[in-house]
Amino acid sequence: MKKGKKLIVANWKMNPGTAAEARSLFLASRRAAAEARRLSVVVCPPFPFLSLFSRLANGVISLGSQDACWRNGGPYTGEVSPEILKDIGVTISIIGHSERRARGETDDIVSRKAQAVVREGITALVCVGERTRDENGDFFATLREQIKASFSKVQRRFLSDIIIAYEPLWAIGRNWRDAATPEAVREAAIFIRKVMADIFGDAGAQALVLYGGSVGPENAQALLRDGDIAGFLVGHESLEPDAFAWLTQIANDL
Repeated sequence: MKKGKKLIVANWKMNPGTAAEARSLFLASRRAAAEARRLSVVVCPPFPFLSLFSRLANGVISLGSQDACWRNGGPYTGEVSPEILKDIGVTISIIGHSERRARGETDDIVSRKAQAVVREGITALVCVGERTRDENGDFFATLREQIKASFSKVQRRFLSDIIIAYEPLWAIGRNWRDAATPEAVREAAIFIRKVMADIFGDAGAQALVLYGGSVGPENAQALLRDGDIAGFLVGHESLEPDAFAWLTQIANDL
């Protein structure tokens, strides 16, 4: 990510179903990125499609992975190492996504993966977020412990290669109306940077925070303007070329 630019990360999850569809979607995303020169755009397709796109990026769009192993090489069937990802052009790796955490990925594993990818020169996009939000603010303690544990293995010297995606589970859905309000996002972003400062010192207070819960063209402007964030981790909308192009343009124009 270029300093000073907003960042949009498209997480395709397990979509689309064929290489031909994936190529078409990637080219549409690249066109959107080409029209948004003040913006950095990263596409994270399923692993099998990454090598197909390494020659298509053309410096306009960047490649990201949806996960990474905590080791380079070894008896880890089904895993993909940071070394392999680096070799095929991956620049950002999503670590600790809520869907992986829901399937048993612990904070300790997240921290090992984050350290592994940054050591390889890949930016770690580490996802954090509370499951529920109570009126008393007790969720902040849960969020604090998750952040501290998720960065427990990350060395301070790699802090510049860390981005955080605030991903509140209670706000995730398929519709922008399910999103957190800009005020709630701003509150969380400020808190996240405070905790990062507690861990890493003054540099931690400058951590980049993205929002990753139900964002679309309808609420993107308000979230970017009032949410104190550097961009978005986008799921469903990244699979809709028109909506994604609209979203990137909104972010580019702010």
